[in-house]
Amino acid sequence: MSSFVVGDLMKKSSLYVYEYDDLFKVIKYMKKFNVDTISVINENFSLRGHLTKKHIKDYLQLNSYIFGNILNSLKNIKVKNIMKENTLPLTFYAETKAEDAFCLMKHLNNKYAPVVEAPWEKKVIGFLWLQDRHN
Repeated sequence: MSSFVVGDLMKKSSLYVYEYDDLFKVIKYMKKFNVDTISVINENFSLRGHLTKKHIKDYLQLNSYIFGNILNSLKNIKVKNIMKENTLPLTFYAETKAEDAFCLMKHLNNKYAPVVEAPWEKKVIGFLWLQDRHN
């Protein structure tokens, strides 16, 4: 595996939400993909940040008054309103050594990480999954 780079092993999976998506969609994706963190992108596919289950729980605890009809409440809360400023997830470039990326992901307990094209625009081009380490 030492000769592989992240770009060789990344998948084009769509594990992200847009900053204007609603909280219901975030929770649905987290459950579907069994993850605690989800990447947030803008309409140009540039990485804007991430949301964690903790971000969501903290927001809902501070704003518990929103629950009349829970489903409608979740659909009215936008990702942009919850996302913490300047909190980017663990991110790799396609040229990163795969062995180094997997080692860091395992150490930080990340199930996946976004792969971006260039540091200045952070355009998401794929995702690296820890489970693919041995494939």
